[in-house]
Amino acid sequence: MNITRNILQAYLEGTLSKDETLEVQLFLAEHMDDPMVRDVLDEQFESGRSDADSSAVRALVSVRKRLGMGESRRPVLWLAAAAVALLLAIPASLKIGYNLHKDPAPVAWNEVTVPISSTREVQLPDGTHLVLNAGSRVTWPESFAGSQREIFLDGEVVASVAKDPEHPFIIHSGEADICVHGTTFDLKSYRDATMLEVVLMEGSVSLILPAEEGRREVRLVPGDIAQFDRFTGAVSLGKVSPDGFKTFNDNRSFSFINIPLTDIAADLERSFGTPIVVADSKVASQRFLAFFTNGEDLDEILKLLSRNGNLRVVRSDGTVYLYGKK
Repeated sequence: MNITRNILQAYLEGTLSKDETLEVQLFLAEHMDDPMVRDVLDEQFESGRSDADSSAVRALVSVRKRLGMGESRRPVLWLAAAAVALLLAIPASLKIGYNLHKDPAPVAWNEVTVPISSTREVQLPDGTHLVLNAGSRVTWPESFAGSQREIFLDGEVVASVAKDPEHPFIIHSGEADICVHGTTFDLKSYRDATMLEVVLMEGSVSLILPAEEGRREVRLVPGDIAQFDRFTGAVSLGKVSPDGFKTFNDNRSFSFINIPLTDIAADLERSFGTPIVVADSKVASQRFLAFFTNGEDLDEILKLLSRNGNLRVVRSDGTVYLYGKK
């Protein structure tokens, strides 16, 4: 793709496809000093300055704060934003050079993708221990540098984060950031799911979410469960027993707390490797409260979910179809 001014403008406005966006991000990583690139970024920055409340300005301010950057000239600010976007899209083991803190040394990034019906354990350079659920992907640097420890997640993780008050641990997952202060928690944040969920067992966590006016922070204490509905923007906060709550790595347990059927079907499909289709729009958004902590198999779980008669389970050619009642 030939990167033109119009292409760059479309990228900044978020109107490119996923593949086009990645191509532009890779281009920016290598051509930040190109006069054409500088002109377009400067023009975009100036247009955003005319509206102090614009989402673009708020996003840039948020990026600067997360990176621990002080006051800087606008080209540096734009470079930070482009670099962060690039990190979200890098493939496994790709070595990239970046200049967030005027450090020319390349940074090596590692990535693990967990197959369906599997889990994986990962030990990070700071001693943080991650247990990843099926279908999850995590990206982290070979070594943590700077004022923060940052990783990127798509999926579900039970994390035991090493304590280091001087260097906050931050998980970037889609539109949400989770700031951790040495703790143990379960984070479920699959990019194709309706709900993002955090259950805190120990320590302290701040969930940073998008809002109409910038960003909002939800602070959790042990026993809190926070759920963010990506479609409506609603946030709910409830309570569980920190000692009694079972995570996915406890005998392959499932906890569905006010979760829509579409998310439940996706969780079960990832865990059991059986295709599950919600074939009836009338039940797709139906929500369930259910716990399965005794190693139940897929048939047992589906039987219990459908026992109220509002859900029908049909198997055909190795696929499970879910319908509403007749």
